[in-house]
Amino acid sequence: MTQVVTIALAADGRSWVDGTELKTASDGTLASARAIALEEVRRLAQKRRRPVRVDATDPDGARWLFLVDADGQVHEPEAAPLLPDDPDAYEVPAEHREAVAEVIAAIAGGQGREHVAIKAARQMEEDLAARHGQGHPYVLRALELRAHAVYVCGMPSIGCELYLDAAEGWRLLGSPAQRDALQRAYALWHRIDDEPSAGTVWLGQRLVDALRQGGPQAQSAIRAVLAQIDRLRLE
Repeated sequence: MTQVVTIALAADGRSWVDGTELKTASDGTLASARAIALEEVRRLAQKRRRPVRVDATDPDGARWLFLVDADGQVHEPEAAPLLPDDPDAYEVPAEHREAVAEVIAAIAGGQGREHVAIKAARQMEEDLAARHGQGHPYVLRALELRAHAVYVCGMPSIGCELYLDAAEGWRLLGSPAQRDALQRAYALWHRIDDEPSAGTVWLGQRLVDALRQGGPQAQSAIRAVLAQIDRLRLE
């Protein structure tokens, strides 16, 4: 359900969002108060990663209803059904479905096409970052797709590292998707046995550090990784 945020404005440049007074406009005008309040609502929408409904009241009692999406764009209330309410990007947006399908087809195609998938996923990351900003859920999903393509190409250590990068991005967003990315990183790290690497121990320690952020439920996974690190150090 789209959340509702209230704005109250005063003619002397003061404004409130959800009852909290914001800084007073330096020029003391209603227009500046409105801009300050709108900027705060944009910040809230971006933090929550989902659209918010806005119920704004002017000093004369006039009400203004509109929507602010997770990218900070303002929409009419009727646009609500058209805006994505998927802060963790579990659903592929319509405009990206064709590109995602091509990457998945390349991964499944075999015969060296996995490298095509890696390149396409990387390009998708860059395009999405340019459009939505680095760290956006769409960018993190593209990163995870590249991690899977890298693993299929026979490079589990790099895939693990990419999933850890994605997990850190989800952590910064406060998203439950962090746990899924950590589980995939954990699974790939245990498949590095046939890919000796001087960085395997370092990567394992990075995985442990990330898992420690998962709370008590991650303790068994942490112990398993630490045991494997000890075995690798003895070899």
